[in-house]
Amino acid sequence: MTYSWRKIFKESAGLLAIMGVIGITGGSVLGSIEETLLIYPILLFLVPVLNGVGGNLGAVLGARISSAIHTGKIEPELYDVELRDNMLVMMAMGFFVFFVFALGMAIANIFLNFGVSSLQIFTVIIGGGFITVFLITLITVGVSLWSYHKGLDPDNIVIPVETTTCDFIGIMTLAFMVWLVIL
Repeated sequence: MTYSWRKIFKESAGLLAIMGVIGITGGSVLGSIEETLLIYPILLFLVPVLNGVGGNLGAVLGARISSAIHTGKIEPELYDVELRDNMLVMMAMGFFVFFVFALGMAIANIFLNFGVSSLQIFTVIIGGGFITVFLITLITVGVSLWSYHKGLDPDNIVIPVETTTCDFIGIMTLAFMVWLVIL
């Protein structure tokens, strides 16, 4: 694959503009639940965790898939067993991390009293984490396969889409879980 600033700019400029709009939208959603976040500040702590863990897992998955497609280890099709196994491992890792984090925060709440019940904290983290990991896995795989089939450099496409959408999804799932469990 040939690298040139023109190709990188051509493939990335429009996409980055769209990702900027998505980022602003996510920030607006976060602003809409500001009052709740100020009442329960522990929820603010969850934003970078949801976005960070989801984004990291998605970045690893995107890099693995893109490299494996280009080296021929994975067929660029949804039915590929290696692709499925990579997806399942990433989801399992994400679910494990969020389960341990949720359990730790619920136990910490017993001693520190974050203003919501331990069950509420556990449920918000588990629900938000599981939804985020599941959706970011699907999006990362979809964008990886799409960019390959379109002949685009996945370095210019997959990670920007994955990280921005993960930030948006993390905020949306947090807002949804807070609405569902706490409000």
